[in-house]
Amino acid sequence: MSNQYGGGHVLLYHGVFSDIPSGLESRIHNVSPENFRHQITWLRQNFDIVALEEFSISNNRKGLAVVTFDDAYISVFSNALPWLIDQKIPATVFVNSSLVEGKLFWRDKIRYLIGSQLVDDFLCYCNKAPWMSEVRRERFYKDTKNPSLNSKVVNEAIDDFFRDRELFDAVTNQLGNVIARRDDLISHPYITYGNHSHSHYVLSSLTQEQQREEITRCQSWLAESGLELSRIFAAPFGGSMDVNEVTNKILIEQGVNGLLMSRKAINSGIKREGTGALDVLERYMVPSTLPELQEMALTLDQG
Repeated sequence: MSNQYGGGHVLLYHGVFSDIPSGLESRIHNVSPENFRHQITWLRQNFDIVALEEFSISNNRKGLAVVTFDDAYISVFSNALPWLIDQKIPATVFVNSSLVEGKLFWRDKIRYLIGSQLVDDFLCYCNKAPWMSEVRRERFYKDTKNPSLNSKVVNEAIDDFFRDRELFDAVTNQLGNVIARRDDLISHPYITYGNHSHSHYVLSSLTQEQQREEITRCQSWLAESGLELSRIFAAPFGGSMDVNEVTNKILIEQGVNGLLMSRKAINSGIKREGTGALDVLERYMVPSTLPELQEMALTLDQG
């Protein structure tokens, strides 16, 4: 372990595709399998890579690192986890129960709209909806996940648009196999699975009952899955405004131990005390190449 890193680093991956599937080219976070292996090899040379649960309870996180994946893209199970298991490296995959049950990921549908140059058509289709005034064409990807917009409403509008344009079957055929299904998930002591909500909506955009459904449905699915489970909850999108006090209350009721955010930050070497019932952990999305990761890790660690 290198002595130059004083904090605890939790890395976040999404896709590990060799070739990004058609329809996802716009805005998907992806690290190629070759770059992934280079990054993890470097990580192991400079950190002690531990399981997320071990990291969460450690009183001294200096020089510790954790590998996590969000959304359960199929490439994780073909191009990443088998290699990690072979290398005896633990990892946690945060799943959305509706996606592994076969529903399309609403953010993938957003990517499809952008990549297929259908944004203008969609905005025109929805122009009478009150929430459309908050969506700017030039910031379509970001504005559609604004906490002020109910994500469930936005997703339903996209589905209505696809049906109206007779695109739903084509979109399903194109995007229906990019997320892993239950039978694809790898059961192994090195791999744990955690709650990322049922549908990956912006939780703070939802009503209290919608939030409860999102959290508890995924929690129930995980409990029945027979997989090794984490008691850490990964907030969809992971920004400061993407969760609220309602989220925290429901998580505590569900027996969750920690809340994992994605705010391009690391964890201090010493575990914080007196932070409340939920231990808030930080992580950052990994850039595409090893040199970029090395630069980001050092920059974040130096504050």
